[in-house]
Amino acid sequence: MVQFLGVLNHPNLAKLLGYCSIDGERGIQRLLVCEYMPNRSLEDHLFNRVLNPLPWITRLQIMLGAAQARIGLSTRGTGSPVTYIVIYRDFKSSNLLLDEDFKPKHSDFGLAR
Repeated sequence: MVQFLGVLNHPNLAKLLGYCSIDGERGIQRLLVCEYMPNRSLEDHLFNRVLNPLPWITRLQIMLGAAQARIGLSTRGTGSPVTYIVIYRDFKSSNLLLDEDFKPKHSDFGLAR
């Protein structure tokens, strides 16, 4: 799975920067390191009353960016060097991270097939 995430390239996917896997007492422990998203998750902005509400134009841009990534993942595309189709089954606001410009990035591919 980690090798697969390394070849996925889309502007609305969180980039995998590295990973670590250690076989310990509790079984295999894995850690994925992705790019930093300073504006947290969409869930934080929708349901956290401490943060200022997002303007409607920003919400629309987030929605369109999320949809573009979904289309890119669920249609046959070319990665380098493989062809892939991804079924992303954990689509929710907490897995949609926002970069410094509030562009959405899908994260948490634990349930992707």
